[in-house]
Amino acid sequence: MTPSPTRRSSWLRAVAVTLAVAACGGTGTAGVAAADPGPRGAAAQAAAQYWTAERMAAAKPVEAAHTAAPAQAPRSALRASGVRTAAPAGTPQGSYGDGLPMVGTFFSSAGPTGATYCTASVVQSPGHDLVLTAGHCAKSLAGGGQRIFVPQYVKGRDAAGQPYGVFPVDQVFTDPRYTRNSKGPDSDLDFGFARLSPNARGENAEDVTGALRLTPTPRWSSTVTVVGYPASNNPGQRALSCTVPTYRLTGFRQMAMTCGGYYGGVSGGPWITNYDARTRTGDVIGTIGGFYGGGNTNNDDWISYSPVYDGQARALYDDAVAGRTPQRPTPYQPPSDRARLAGAASTWTHANHLVAGDYDGDGRDDLLTVWSDGEVSFYPGDGDGGFGTERQFAPANSFWKLARAVTAGDFSGSSLPDLLVRWDNGKLSYYEDVRPTGTGTEYTLAAGGSSWKYATQITAGRYDSADAARDIVVRWVDGSLTTFPGVNPTGMGSERRLAEAGSFWKNAVAVTSMQPAGSDHSALAVRWTDGSLGSYTLSGTSMRGTRLQAPNTLWAPAVMTAGRFASGDGGSTADDLLVRWSNGETSLYDGTRGDTLGTWTTLVQPPA
Repeated sequence: MTPSPTRRSSWLRAVAVTLAVAACGGTGTAGVAAADPGPRGAAAQAAAQYWTAERMAAAKPVEAAHTAAPAQAPRSALRASGVRTAAPAGTPQGSYGDGLPMVGTFFSSAGPTGATYCTASVVQSPGHDLVLTAGHCAKSLAGGGQRIFVPQYVKGRDAAGQPYGVFPVDQVFTDPRYTRNSKGPDSDLDFGFARLSPNARGENAEDVTGALRLTPTPRWSSTVTVVGYPASNNPGQRALSCTVPTYRLTGFRQMAMTCGGYYGGVSGGPWITNYDARTRTGDVIGTIGGFYGGGNTNNDDWISYSPVYDGQARALYDDAVAGRTPQRPTPYQPPSDRARLAGAASTWTHANHLVAGDYDGDGRDDLLTVWSDGEVSFYPGDGDGGFGTERQFAPANSFWKLARAVTAGDFSGSSLPDLLVRWDNGKLSYYEDVRPTGTGTEYTLAAGGSSWKYATQITAGRYDSADAARDIVVRWVDGSLTTFPGVNPTGMGSERRLAEAGSFWKNAVAVTSMQPAGSDHSALAVRWTDGSLGSYTLSGTSMRGTRLQAPNTLWAPAVMTAGRFASGDGGSTADDLLVRWSNGETSLYDGTRGDTLGTWTTLVQPPA
């Protein structure tokens, strides 16, 4: 959070989550009954004697206790007094409610000016005892004293009256390279974890509240719901929620969001996607924190930041799970922002088709791009998730602007990529052994006017064939899904039906074949109309699906391909999913598995 008691954070109106919270039970949950705590709950009973309702209600946001508002900053002075300055017109405002069962507040008695608090959330862990918060909040807990976490905190109630009781803090984990409220590169590391002791009834936090899944940040633009407990303009200290899109904080590996009401106290509040009130689970892809503790230097309550969750966050989580002190002998270096794929996001919005293949024969997959004006470009892959200088494959206004579906496979068995193209008139063409200089001879597999004009999406992979990508999956305009195993230069072979007309496959907006890490066969990656991403394995005429990403309207109009673009797994399988989003931002997910999206790298930065 920003070093002012007026810290706030990222989020648009959380109407959906507020309703979900009501469905899963809010502050109406019965309080923890007084009972013999036994050895597991003894620490909680002792903490409860210290943390009276009055002490918890009097606690101040950790920012107010540890930092002073910048001098000569009139806005900060106003925020410290709880007086609102005007947000830009149209700025969304957070809404107050009961919050979520696994989101609550930390209280610490170790503050230099008295008790302090921050927001935190329970995350899934083997011990069912971990919470996630901002790094600057976790550092405040490391000072010892009386420290507790109160899920779904209710102001005015003592420990026994809280919905799930109170959980003493046992151990705190922060990255040693992080400095509290930093404005430098180390602000990327403003996240932390704490291990909890059981409550007075001997229960672990996750067992009674549910928990969020710590999830790698999937891209710069996502729709999230953030929950926090601001002190200012909130006399009842209720949970504030907001559901809004995220965007990049320029110059940092951090996200930003715009929503009013996020004053001091919301630091550590989770940024949640895919929340399920029934199961009390969801994906947490960020927390209020980062640059200047999570906000700009004006302490505007409507601007909030979050670090990106990547390998650094996962390493700290692993330390917390193992209960070991984090060691980081190497200074923190932010990932390079070098351009991995030439061109601006505004240009890439015109990329109609992306087709992976080793077109130059160097053992590394390249990217063939068919643009909306008919130009076709070739980008040689460097094998490390980047691409070389663009070469023109076909000029603008070429016949390629009539291509409606394009996929690459090895249909001839030569180990060189071949192209299969469905044109606007229903013609199906086959181009053998494609090179960076062109396609060579065209072979017609179906004439214009054929039923192939109803083929909406086509992708080639290794579904039945174990040695090459020569099996075709087709999504038809009526919602049926079929496969053609063993396609070769002489024809398509026998069609096999996977889904009937009118099925849910009519909602598929993009498909591609990927070979998940650790698998010998391809899986079908599908982007649906609601923006969710799924992965399907095929066996005969049966399919089994797994969700890789939750619905997100910002993701729906996407173009995808998969190949061997990065060397994270040795570059041996086509498990690197490449996605061009609707705004032109282009992302690579290295090492995608059948049930998990791979490590995110930005190839084309989003528009400023």
